[in-house]
Amino acid sequence: MLTLTIQDPIDKKILEILRLDGKASVRDIAERIDVSPATVSRKIKQMEQENVIKAYVSIIDDEEIGKGTRAVLLVRTIGDQSQTTIVEDISEMEDICNVFVTMGNYDLILTACTLNENALYNILKRIRTIPGVAWVDFASIVRRKKVLSTIIEENGRDLDE
Repeated sequence: MLTLTIQDPIDKKILEILRLDGKASVRDIAERIDVSPATVSRKIKQMEQENVIKAYVSIIDDEEIGKGTRAVLLVRTIGDQSQTTIVEDISEMEDICNVFVTMGNYDLILTACTLNENALYNILKRIRTIPGVAWVDFASIVRRKKVLSTIIEENGRDLDE
């Protein structure tokens, strides 16, 4: 098993570039941090094997595809129903983007992206009918300000355009 040290300054630079641009080529990364493409390729492969790099994803602007209503859903569960079954049922819903199993006041925290408030309301109703779901609340997301918006802005696009 490979052991990856994230204290390595080259690894950190590679991760920072990939965080901002998951499509950056090995050659481009190598030029930007002044190392050989072979070194970058080896280090990326090692970080993938160590699960430091889990995936390369595209960031899609929800509003551009007609899904401008976003919300965080807070779920409490009860009873004998398996939480795994509840998570699977919720994960199959098309407009649910993330499912986080948590400890604390809520058992699950979800993110949803829907066409409109009516579609969001329908998701809430569906979740409330799942056996073992005791309570669902939500908070509408008005604007993304950190992480995603920072990445997009650093790549030359403002989310508020």
